[in-house]
Amino acid sequence: MVDETSKSTRSTRVQVLQYRGKSFVTGLRWHPLGSVTGHMKEARQFGREHLLDIVAIRRTPAIIQAGFVARSDGVTKGMYSLAATLAGQLGDSWIAAWKTDTDLDQYALVAVYQGGVISGCDMIGTGAEVRRRVAQQRSRGINFLHEYLPVEFEMGGQPVDIEELLQPSRLKREYRLRPLVFGLSKAELAQWVILISLIAAGAIGWAQWQSHQEQIAREAAFQAEKQRLAELARLQKESGVEQLPQALEHPWAKLPSVADFLQQCSNVIYQLPLSIQGWQFSDASCNGKQVLSSYKRTGNSTADNLIAATKGHFSDRPAFFDGGNSATLKFDVSIPAAGDEPLKDAIDMLANLSSWLHSFSQEPTLKELPVVVPVEPALPGQPAPPPPPPPEWKQFELRYTTGITPLDSLTGAPSEGLRLREIKTEYRAGHLLWSVIGDLYAK
Repeated sequence: MVDETSKSTRSTRVQVLQYRGKSFVTGLRWHPLGSVTGHMKEARQFGREHLLDIVAIRRTPAIIQAGFVARSDGVTKGMYSLAATLAGQLGDSWIAAWKTDTDLDQYALVAVYQGGVISGCDMIGTGAEVRRRVAQQRSRGINFLHEYLPVEFEMGGQPVDIEELLQPSRLKREYRLRPLVFGLSKAELAQWVILISLIAAGAIGWAQWQSHQEQIAREAAFQAEKQRLAELARLQKESGVEQLPQALEHPWAKLPSVADFLQQCSNVIYQLPLSIQGWQFSDASCNGKQVLSSYKRTGNSTADNLIAATKGHFSDRPAFFDGGNSATLKFDVSIPAAGDEPLKDAIDMLANLSSWLHSFSQEPTLKELPVVVPVEPALPGQPAPPPPPPPEWKQFELRYTTGITPLDSLTGAPSEGLRLREIKTEYRAGHLLWSVIGDLYAK
């Protein structure tokens, strides 16, 4: 039955039920506590702010929760929280309702989900009010593991044996309400001193680490800018023309001109002998940084013969493969960058280049390639830079094979935006067969 004194209290939300001589309080204001070590400090702060000075504390593996009430609501320490008492026995997911007085339209409702008492579901109300509150929880998509509802609600579930659950032998000290004394105990004060010391030490350490990271970021930014300026100076020196900073974003600016590429590579390839001490020339390629030539052993020629004959004439000793029957000779070349230059429309540049090569009876293929602008790496301790804007140019791969030397077929060709990747020659049936790979950059 309901304690009659509760009708004159300040809050009609808070009521006291009597079962077997024990007082059970409903209508507590339930609030989760976030701190494991300082939850009582958090509870006192909440109570001070909301003028609530009595509390029930619930601790489960999933949640720490406080139910607050005020002395002015007619509540005293030693009473039990009805919700805490039932939650301690029924588990982490359930809803229960029952009639508190056979002569009144008055029902109690308590609901617990994921270990915590649901706010607003520790209450006394009429049958209609409690039914609405049950339906409201269901409409929120909450599926309780157990439902203990009166038969007259016609909402399923099964009745709860409240007399059994509230008998004195089942009551524990943790279900009791206790005064919410404002201030800190000695043990809590010691914990806070330790915690504050750790926080201060951590803050100092974090500040030092942050300062170190900022210093690293500044140094990295300085080195990156230094490298960028050095690269720009190199382009200006090699091209002999002043270069604007955006030249560093253009891949063709950093590559040799067609004329320089052909001249340097041809000077080396044309001087390669067809035979060295019985080793016969097979093929040669130049990528603008080195010329690699291959020779095959014939007759009774030996590796020692080739090593002795090429000593001092190439950049390195021969590299043998194919069981020692073939060898590669390397000759390093250094070709200056051409620098930046304006680009024309792709349709015009493609037509001009293909027309030039067709006039030499060549059959070039020009295929557009996807242009991927490299992403600048993030500096240490800094967020990743935004993605670069889409490129303002297109790239076309040039390939053709010919019996004419590239020096002959490309000298005088329209070379704006044209850069060579590789020229290669193979010795077949007494003739040299040439192949050319390059890139045409256009708007």
